[in-house]
Amino acid sequence: MESFLVDLMLMRLGRWLRLMGQDVASPKGCSDEEILQKAINEKRTLLTRDKRLATACLGSGVKCILIKSSRIDEQIKEMAKRGILLRLDPKRCTICNGLLQEVELSHENVASIEPSEKKLWRCSECQKLYWKGSHWRKIKTTLDDIASQMDLAD
Repeated sequence: MESFLVDLMLMRLGRWLRLMGQDVASPKGCSDEEILQKAINEKRTLLTRDKRLATACLGSGVKCILIKSSRIDEQIKEMAKRGILLRLDPKRCTICNGLLQEVELSHENVASIEPSEKKLWRCSECQKLYWKGSHWRKIKTTLDDIASQMDLAD
C-alpha cells in the first residue's frame, strides 16, 4: 500500500485519508526542503496544492500528487479517482498517524462511550481513544454521498 505525506495545506485531507485506512504522515517542518526530505527519507508520495512544491518534487525524484481543489469533498474525489476506496476503515490515528489497537472496555474509558458501543481502539502513539459513535455514522454518510456523486458523474 502506498504511503502519503501531506503538506500544511492538506492536513484536513490527511485526516480523512487516515479514516479511510491510509498511512498519511504530516510534515515535521514547514519549509519545502524539509517536506521533500521527509518524503524521500520515508518513501512517501507527497500530496500538495502548491504548484511550486509539486515542481520541486519532479527535480527531487519524489512522487507527488497535485491536488487541484480547495474543497474537502472534491479533494476526496480526486484521491478516489486515484484508487483510494471511499470506505470508513480507520487503522491509524487521525491526529498523529499512529497505529490503532483494539482495547478492552474499562471503567477509565467507559464514561464518554455510548452504551451500545462495545469496540474501542487506542492510538499506540498519542493514546487517543476511538469508538463507533454518532461521528462515525456522519463520516460514513459523507463518504457514501461522495461515492454516489462520483457514480453519477461517471
